[in-house]
Amino acid sequence: MSNPLFDILKHLLSGKTQRTTQAPSKAELVIENEIGEPNPSALETEIEPEESMEVISDPHWSPVLPTTEFFETESGNSIRRIAYTISGNLEANKVLLCLPGLLETKSSFTVLHAYFLRFSECKVISIDFSGRGESDTLAAHEQYKMSVYLSDISQFLESKIFLKSDKKVLLTILGTSMGGVLAMYLAQRFKSKIYEIILNDIALTVNWTSLYSLYKSMHNEIGYSEVRDLAQELSVDQRAIAEVQLPTHFDLSYRADVWGMNFHDALEVYKGRVGLIYGGDSKICTKRRVSEAKAFIRNLHTCEVPGAGHPAPFDLKVCSFIQDEMSVKG
Repeated sequence: MSNPLFDILKHLLSGKTQRTTQAPSKAELVIENEIGEPNPSALETEIEPEESMEVISDPHWSPVLPTTEFFETESGNSIRRIAYTISGNLEANKVLLCLPGLLETKSSFTVLHAYFLRFSECKVISIDFSGRGESDTLAAHEQYKMSVYLSDISQFLESKIFLKSDKKVLLTILGTSMGGVLAMYLAQRFKSKIYEIILNDIALTVNWTSLYSLYKSMHNEIGYSEVRDLAQELSVDQRAIAEVQLPTHFDLSYRADVWGMNFHDALEVYKGRVGLIYGGDSKICTKRRVSEAKAFIRNLHTCEVPGAGHPAPFDLKVCSFIQDEMSVKG
């Protein structure tokens, strides 16, 4: 089976480009879902470039291919490098910032980088959290936890997105699972500075049973071995795997009830747009949780991927949904 990324890049970038990029490794194209099972959706995503895309014809602009850069963030007395991949039109005011899931890396968004290369009005950025991919690991005295990721991304937004721009930025934050939870807290913090958040298979409540399944699979000897081996291939710090299972990993405020963890408070004051992508067979973002989100969020825009589990794959339908949510013209 051919790799859709290579097909798209070959089709889109047959002309002049500003930068080149190495072909992604097998590890870069594997998405690890959050219950310890390899999710091959990135490899199986079917996007037909001949039918859905056109070669860029603007002679005054050519896209920047996915390129890895680094941002320095401070926590305590230490300075760490956070890796991010950026592509598209670097001067565009429409920005898609992609936040990965628990054990994912920025490479989980490879298909999105390729899809949006033909649009001159936007750029795509995907980030590696600390201890993942090409980002630095935490110091021995520091612990992997949600507040660290939130602080890192907040610093990135303040210095690389908002401060550097001399025109209004239309920022859309796409978060997969844990990245979606962080997107909600970023919306709470930055409010009107964020145009929209799009949640990939994570709603406003995460059931305790789902969390139990996650931790059980990671403690299971076979499941843990698979996660460990894939984490090594993806350059995920082994400490991160151990510490995400600790109660202290989720150290942000939330409301708890008999059903699970509730994040409604994070979106109470946010007036921007909200989109929700979910798998039709997801055990994390169930039909019940989708209905609950629709009741809480006015004008919630949803995109169901029939037959998909957790997280939802970035197929053509999902890519088109994200494009529409960003108001990017075809």
